[in-house]
Amino acid sequence: MRKIGLHHLVMMMLAACSAGCMTGPSFIEHDDPTSMHEPGSDAWWAEKSMLPPGQRQRFWKGKMWPAVPRSSQPPQQFTHTFHSNHYWPLPYVCEDRQYVNQIFEMQVNRGWEAETTLYDRHFEVGGELTEAGRLQLAHIVYVFPPERRSIFIQSTHDPQMDAIRTTSVHAALSMMGPDARSVSVSVKVCQEIGRSAREVEMINSQYINSTPLPRLSGGSGTSAAGGASGGGASSGGGGGTP
Repeated sequence: MRKIGLHHLVMMMLAACSAGCMTGPSFIEHDDPTSMHEPGSDAWWAEKSMLPPGQRQRFWKGKMWPAVPRSSQPPQQFTHTFHSNHYWPLPYVCEDRQYVNQIFEMQVNRGWEAETTLYDRHFEVGGELTEAGRLQLAHIVYVFPPERRSIFIQSTHDPQMDAIRTTSVHAALSMMGPDARSVSVSVKVCQEIGRSAREVEMINSQYINSTPLPRLSGGSGTSAAGGASGGGASSGGGGGTP
């Protein structure tokens, strides 16, 4: 009985030592050469919590093990390793989701900018707004949400013409009420994606006008006539046989 009790005591001591080594500083070793803080202190645990999870890369017998890039920092504490495995893929998936959401947000913003841009087809040659331009401007002011009411004007690469277009837009906004006067107007270097309705109508009209009239092919008519004459000759020859 005394031997069994002694064995149990030794096993408990070994377990305590190993547990201390895995989860933090043990009562045998109190020094941590990789840290400037007292092992077991709050600052020490905070420093160890910043270590990345996963396998460590080390140099042994002239080779790096493993061959793929890995962190060479000290390994995580056992409790931190359990935390990383238990909550994986958090928090790293949050960074990936944030990156994807930023791309989506950028695409949404570009889409709104395209909808609130007045292109060349919205202006006359002299820089005044056309009827379509005034309707588009009213649609932006009265229909779009307030946070998206930013007017963009396609640049002509001519500062004087851009100024004339901007003045024309401000004049049209001043006639739409006091709320429309606070809408920001800026010049944007861009190119319209697609075609105007006038250009599409012109292309369709030219296509319809250039469609040839339906007619039969000359080759098929000659073949049909030749076949008919050949059949008549055969019939005539049959009639001459006694």
